[in-house]
Amino acid sequence: MSLPACALLLAGCSSLPPVDTMATGSVPVRTSAYAREPIPKGIATEDWTAARGALTEALGTKASAPSVPWENLAGSTRGTVTPLAERTADGGGKCREFLMSFVREEREEWLQGEACKAAKGAWKVDQARMLERS
Repeated sequence: MSLPACALLLAGCSSLPPVDTMATGSVPVRTSAYAREPIPKGIATEDWTAARGALTEALGTKASAPSVPWENLAGSTRGTVTPLAERTADGGGKCREFLMSFVREEREEWLQGEACKAAKGAWKVDQARMLERS
């Protein structure tokens, strides 16, 4: 190909519209709202961050909603969050029980907990414990 032909081809590239770098259509997981919550014993920080995002989604759904999956690709851990019973807290707020699974390779663990909706609308985990295998 001749030099003038290459120049014409490359000149056409400069007329392309600029690349839009604005991210749209996705909402990042906001960890700041629950960053001060203690991480349940036996759970890696990265796994809790990934699972906690799914927990927020699951708790915001109807009582009969299905489980919400989550995955931590860096730690090769995945699981689900299942919202359970709902109750009214002493102050009149809403609380929900939940089950959360943590699957690593062939090992599966379950966390049982309860979260209550704070005044600002965020869910705060009040109780969480790993279930014992029998």
